[in-house]
Amino acid sequence: MKSQFASTTPVSLVHKRRDWLPYVMNMPAILVMIGILYPFAIAVYYSLTNYSLIRNTYQFIGLHNYYAGMLTNAEFWKVLGNTLVFAGACMMVELVLGTLIALLLNRPVKGIVAMRIMMMIPMMIPPVISGMMWKTMLASSSGPVNYLFGLGTFSWFSNVGSARLAIILIVVWSGVSFTALVLYSGLQSMPKEPFEAAQVDGASYWFVIRHLVLPMLRQFVLVVLFFRAVDLMKLFDIIFAATRGGPMQVTTTIPIMAYKEVFISYNMGSAIAKVLILWVINFVICFRLSKYWRKSTSVIGEVE
Repeated sequence: MKSQFASTTPVSLVHKRRDWLPYVMNMPAILVMIGILYPFAIAVYYSLTNYSLIRNTYQFIGLHNYYAGMLTNAEFWKVLGNTLVFAGACMMVELVLGTLIALLLNRPVKGIVAMRIMMMIPMMIPPVISGMMWKTMLASSSGPVNYLFGLGTFSWFSNVGSARLAIILIVVWSGVSFTALVLYSGLQSMPKEPFEAAQVDGASYWFVIRHLVLPMLRQFVLVVLFFRAVDLMKLFDIIFAATRGGPMQVTTTIPIMAYKEVFISYNMGSAIAKVLILWVINFVICFRLSKYWRKSTSVIGEVE
């Protein structure tokens, strides 16, 4: 009687269902990878052609866009230098200011809650709006910055040095909130026992900062550097809204240069090649940072 009511599903069908289950579960990830890799492969192919927005036909020219458009092009190296200088300068200034702000936010002082809320305001403003807002504030004749500091009709965006300084100021103002909040979360997650022991031993404030706080913040600093490196290397919107890459290309970055080649020169193949070179540089930087991250994680795991 028991065999009459037993399941009649063959064992082979059960095994087939189990064989298909991993593929079904991984299908969303596979579709995402196809959606990423297919456009990337198309971009690589177009970078090897003379594809233009105003021509219906294009030809395969190999590495000509990489050789003639970059390796032997002095303008490209100047723009690449601008990109690296802006990224490095903004990253270092944001890291120093973000650390100081995080230490301030971590102290129980009056009005600290309001300061924490205000720190999120720059993150809520789109970068293009930030660039336009600061361009108005730094205007030579009607800008409040010149009025408050008594600079008269000083033109921030017409001089080589001041234009770079203005861009760094705008970018740091927009990104330092992210750095400060990430480091603040790191300070909040630190164990209390080492600091209590240092207080009992009579350690100075700077000794605690140097030997306890900064080493424990290493992983959070790497997180900040990772995300900000990606953002700063492809910096476009703030510069485009403030200076359009001028004056004399001193604020032109690789994304700005690629934009001009596409929409002014209509040379899509050369622009994509430059963007891919920037992607390679960004990938190397992020790979090195992730390597340091794994190393610091393994060291912490061994200590624990």
